[in-house]
Parts: sequence; C-alpha cells; structure tokens
Amino acid sequence: MKGFVIRVDDELSLRLHEPCYADEVYNAVIANRDHIARWMPWLSESYSLESSRQYAADSLRAFAERKSMTVTLLENGRVVGSGGWTDWKQVKMFDGRLEFASADIGYWLAVDAQGRGLMTRAVRALTTLGFETYGLHRLTIRAEEANVRSWSVAERLGYKLEGVMRDVSRFDGRPVHHRLYALLADEWRG
Repeated sequence: MKGFVIRVDDELSLRLHEPCYADEVYNAVIANRDHIARWMPWLSESYSLESSRQYAADSLRAFAERKSMTVTLLENGRVVGSGGWTDWKQVKMFDGRLEFASADIGYWLAVDAQGRGLMTRAVRALTTLGFETYGLHRLTIRAEEANVRSWSVAERLGYKLEGVMRDVSRFDGRPVHHRLYALLADEWRG
C-alpha cells in the first residue's frame, strides 16, 4: 500500500504510517523524547526501534481493518510528527437502524516544528478526509487540560468543547483529565 499520501500544501504532507517509515519516525521520537513523553504514555523507557517497527506493522493492519489510521507528518520531506484516528467506528447494526461513524483524532509534533500551524493544517486535512472521503459523522479530539497547544488546535478548527473527562487515567501517578472536543460533519466548513 506504499504511496498513500495526502498533500496538505507545498510544505506539509501526511503519509500512511507503514513499516518502511518506522526508522524515520523512531528517530524523530527519540530526538523529541522529553517533550513527547510528558503527554504520551506509550513513550516509555522500553520504546525501541523494534517497537517502532512493530507499531508500524500493527498500524497498517489496523488501517486495513478500519480500526485506526496513523499518518506521519512531513514538512518538506522531514518527519516532524504523527497523527491520525483511533477508535474508528464505522458500522451499521440492527438492520441498519443503529449506525456508528466516528473516530478520535490524536497527534504529536516535534518541538522544533511547533508554532508554524503545521498541526492545525494536518488536523484540518484529517478532519476533511474523515467527513468528505470516509463519511464519518463525528470526530473528537481529547487533550490533557494542561496541554494547551494540543487543545488549541481543536478550538482553532471549530471543534466544540463538550466537557472535561475527569480522572480518565493515571500517568506517572498523577490523575489525567481530558478536555473533550467534538465536531459533526454538518458543522465542518473545511
């Protein structure tokens, strides 16, 4: 499936996270370890090149099964982050009377790539893809309350704050509270 690329603009593109890109992503993660680890529990001491490769293989399989979609963000060809959909539900049940068409958007960005609107442009592209190409009805973004940069992306794109999810998990012994943002397809203005 190599070649799934969304060209956002002249500087930014999103490509499906595939095993052939795992080494580049690993290097970007390691270079930004302190920044990313603050927010992302998956980045532990056990994170390795092999786990990056395994995640890439798992991501490709999950995309084929329509469970999640992980993309790598490239600025002028350089890996600067990652994003995508998790909890991708797109099914009809009970003779089509009950329909799920939603996903949760998550992301991280290298420190030296922040402040230029890259993530806002990437999430705009992921939102448009979800609504216009895959026919999703609802997209959500959850971000820790203290992660202002992350939830500001949601606000810039018109996602609505639905509330704060208290004590969603524990990370390094501290309670994690998420701001939950959502956007419906008929609210999206691209």
